[in-house]
Amino acid sequence: MNTVKTMLYGWLKHWVSFCFNLANLALGEKLPPFGSAAVVVEEQGRFLVMLLPGGRAVFPGGFMTWREHPREAAEREGREETGLVLEADDLINFYSLATTSWGALSTISFVYHARVRGGQLRAGMEGRPCWLTEGELRQRMDRHSLRVLDDYLRYRQQRCEELSRIKTLVPLVR
Repeated sequence: MNTVKTMLYGWLKHWVSFCFNLANLALGEKLPPFGSAAVVVEEQGRFLVMLLPGGRAVFPGGFMTWREHPREAAEREGREETGLVLEADDLINFYSLATTSWGALSTISFVYHARVRGGQLRAGMEGRPCWLTEGELRQRMDRHSLRVLDDYLRYRQQRCEELSRIKTLVPLVR
């Protein structure tokens, strides 16, 4: 039954994309791209990802709702897809993906660093959430997701450097 639901969900996503792209064409291609948000969560050398049918790994995320801040969308989508309560903090980067495929949507995506604050890991309609190492991710991610991973690794390095500078500048009080 779960396989049927997943198939129907995938078909519905493609159908919605097709209808939106058809409406966009009819309106002279004036509709804006969809907003989306995702999270990168790293704990103990492993990353929280969604394994999609077919085995591809992506960071938890999805479309923003009307009047929703990207950070709120990232936390909500992370919770909906994984069952975990996440707290997003820093914006890692944003990405613009333009598509010419009738079965996909052009998007502007905001990706945040986040931490787990509670909840229980559980599977959903999108796929199966799990924790993978960087090496495992590099074997399962597409080019866009790998760019997000590399941007996160740069963010993490910069954050570590900033924290070490702060520690050396602040004298200890006794």
